[in-house]
Amino acid sequence: MKTIFLRAGIALLAFSAASSNAAGLLDHYTTGYAKAIDTKEASAIAYNWDTRTLMVTNDEEENDGSSIFGEYDLAGNKTANIVLAGCLSLGSAQCDPEGLTYVGGGQYVVAEERYQDIALLSQIGSSAGTRTYTAYNDAPTVSVGPNAGNSGLEGIAFNRVTGDYYGVKETSSQTIWKISDVDFVNETATVTTLFDPSVLGLNRLSDIAVLSNGQFAATPFGDNLLILSGRSFKILEVTQTGTVVSSFDLSGFKSLVDPMNAGGKFEGLTLDEAGNIYLVSDDGDGPNQSYLVKLSYNGAVPEPATWAMMIAGLGLVGASKRRTARRTAIA
Repeated sequence: MKTIFLRAGIALLAFSAASSNAAGLLDHYTTGYAKAIDTKEASAIAYNWDTRTLMVTNDEEENDGSSIFGEYDLAGNKTANIVLAGCLSLGSAQCDPEGLTYVGGGQYVVAEERYQDIALLSQIGSSAGTRTYTAYNDAPTVSVGPNAGNSGLEGIAFNRVTGDYYGVKETSSQTIWKISDVDFVNETATVTTLFDPSVLGLNRLSDIAVLSNGQFAATPFGDNLLILSGRSFKILEVTQTGTVVSSFDLSGFKSLVDPMNAGGKFEGLTLDEAGNIYLVSDDGDGPNQSYLVKLSYNGAVPEPATWAMMIAGLGLVGASKRRTARRTAIA
């Protein structure tokens, strides 16, 4: 009986530790690396779980109307240029791909800030060191909101478990959208707002990420979101009703990404399946250097089967206490 109680107690301690992790996920990250990259004006980053690579956007087009993104391995080494044509076809305003997310099957969805559209991109060509994707004017798009100028759709994230997207509007006013039933064939979607992000106290919103695409999916914080504010140099973990669960202070990187105090800041974040966070910074209108930063996850997250054992352990603790109480009463 003592052995059973001991095992149940161990399970209870494990459950308590897991609950502690759930209460402060962002407390379990340390800097993995910070590397200078040659993707100028880096504005978004997406993790490709099929190739285990990272794609980084450049939000300023070339003279021919193309945008040159970068593909990087998880160690931060550049592996290819990504060419996206058709940028000038969007209209008189410059092309502004501020958000990016991977959706599987080699396809990405890019968020265009000014027109507040999301566009589905597919790879259409490949050569040594270069990959070519669907041109903007050929890509199916879905509208998230009306034209917003340079204060619109700043980040996009795809939940591969539910098929939903989440987007953030930078400012005027700050907005967090849930984008469901996305149909790129008919170019339709259902767009709703989750909560008022002004309660978060952030100076502009830069990007959003979901925690459900990797090892966090089966944990109590699997439905939570990460919100990045480059101007506040902060990441927040929040519930989908707006409760702040944990935070990560990025101000220690300010002297790196903005040494000339000219506006360099973090613009995009994504997570790999192991829970590591990757961030990209822009160059602050030219004087700084764009960076790719990895925040390594060093917390233990139980497998789904382990969660079941923990719950069973709690039951054993209760059963053991009841049996002990009965014995005491008989005596």
